[in-house]
Amino acid sequence: MKNFVRQFSVKQIVLSDVFLSTPLALALILAAEPIAQLAGGPGATFYLVVGIVMLLWCVDMAAMAMNARWLEKYFNLMMVVDVSWALLSFALMLWFAESLQALGWVLFAVNILVPLDMAWMKRVAGSKPLEPAFS
Repeated sequence: MKNFVRQFSVKQIVLSDVFLSTPLALALILAAEPIAQLAGGPGATFYLVVGIVMLLWCVDMAAMAMNARWLEKYFNLMMVVDVSWALLSFALMLWFAESLQALGWVLFAVNILVPLDMAWMKRVAGSKPLEPAFS
């Protein structure tokens, strides 16, 4: 799997993260009230704020992907933010577990799995493949 991921550049991985996360962020912003009713949990304001933060993060990642110096400089920070977002989502999922409905579980699961997967793919794409000790 690592060799498959290494076929892509870090820029391509970051842009795929943007293209995966932006529709979810826009849905959370534009339909916060219906999502809150269907998902249960914290309420419409929470989903609206999460959508805005996600959209700002997507804009930031797109800007970093377009500027190679920024991407190189903030690459590790980008992975830390992805993992932190996933851990925060997991903690909030546990916090609101009693009031979540099926859609709420799915939204929180997506906000846990996608950032963790993207952080792993960014790490793999940014690392050099190990060369054999003896050629």
